[in-house]
Amino acid sequence: MDMRRFLPILLIAFAALFILPQLFKGGGGSKSLSTKDRGRLTLDAIQRIDRLQEKEFTSGGKYTDDLAQLAARDKVLASELTIPLAVDLDVSGTGKSYLARVSSDIVSTVVSRTGPTVFRSCRVLKSRTGIDCPAGTAVPTATTVTTSVGTTTTTRTTGTITTVTTK
Repeated sequence: MDMRRFLPILLIAFAALFILPQLFKGGGGSKSLSTKDRGRLTLDAIQRIDRLQEKEFTSGGKYTDDLAQLAARDKVLASELTIPLAVDLDVSGTGKSYLARVSSDIVSTVVSRTGPTVFRSCRVLKSRTGIDCPAGTAVPTATTVTTSVGTTTTTRTTGTITTVTTK
C-alpha cells in the first residue's frame, strides 16, 4: 500500500486537530478577574452604595432598601454586582438609618449610618491577595473568655468595634 496517498489526509487531520484551534482561540489574555481585582471591586461597591444612600437621604429624607434603585443610578455599581457579590441592605422602619453589607470571596465590608454616626467594618477573608481594609474601618478584635464552673467549661468570644461619629 502506498502511504503517499494518505499523507495529504493526515496533514489535513493534523491541522484540524492542532493548528486550527490555536488560530481561532479567543483574543488571548485572561478573561476572569484576579483575586486582587475582585477585592478592590468589592471595596468600591460598598463605597458606591454608601454615597448613593447619602444622596438618597439628602434628596428624600430616607434611605432606601432597594438595591435595584441604587444600581439604576450608578452603572459602575451595576457592573460590579456581576463579580459576584452578596449585598444586603437593611433600612430602619423610619428610613433614618441603614446597614449595608457587601461580601465577596475575598473581603466582607459593612457600612451603617444612624444620624451623624457612621460605622465601617471590614474583614479580609482570603489572605495573600494584596487587599487591605481601607483606613478608618474597624476590624473586629476577638476576646475569648473561658469560665469553669464545676465540670462545665464555657467559652465565649466577643468582638469589639469602635464607631466613628462624623460632624
